[in-house]
Amino acid sequence: MDSLRRNLLKENFNFFKQRRMSKLGQVWIETVIYTLIGLAVIGILLAVSKPKIEQMKDKIVIEQTITSLNEISTRIYDVQIAPGNKRILDLKIAKGKFYVNSSADKIGWILDSNYKYSELGKEVNLGNMKVITKDGGPYLIEIFMEYYPVNLTSGGLDNYISFDGNPTPYKMSIENNGNLGNARTNVDVTIN
Repeated sequence: MDSLRRNLLKENFNFFKQRRMSKLGQVWIETVIYTLIGLAVIGILLAVSKPKIEQMKDKIVIEQTITSLNEISTRIYDVQIAPGNKRILDLKIAKGKFYVNSSADKIGWILDSNYKYSELGKEVNLGNMKVITKDGGPYLIEIFMEYYPVNLTSGGLDNYISFDGNPTPYKMSIENNGNLGNARTNVDVTIN
């Protein structure tokens, strides 16, 4: 009877031990499944929200670019007061390409953007500034200002120069060189 009782107790013990182990295994499996579900939800949220975040970042860069071009324009108009006037400012190009097209008397910025700033192919006027959004992989946005009463030069020449984004600001010099035999004021824009 004792051996029967011991065998019965041993079987009951093994049964409960196996049951406890299976419950413990079940807890671990549930933990892994819930963790995977949580990671999948986070991944889906990131995949959905990342394009919107990129659009908002690009919108901020475009607004900063417009502010920078307005500041450059203010300096160009400031130096027109008298020949020999010179202004120096820091030009930070976070994204895109800044250009000076002296032959067309035009200064502008070209940006690849996930944000559609304006209607495609239509020129939008923002005061004396113009914005054109073109279709592409990302949108291509050109923001520029034309200076017809002013003869822009770059380093004394009528040429096209451009500068790509850089973490350190460029030094921009804007100088009034007076009238050079015509009625238009010659403003030289030099970037180092």
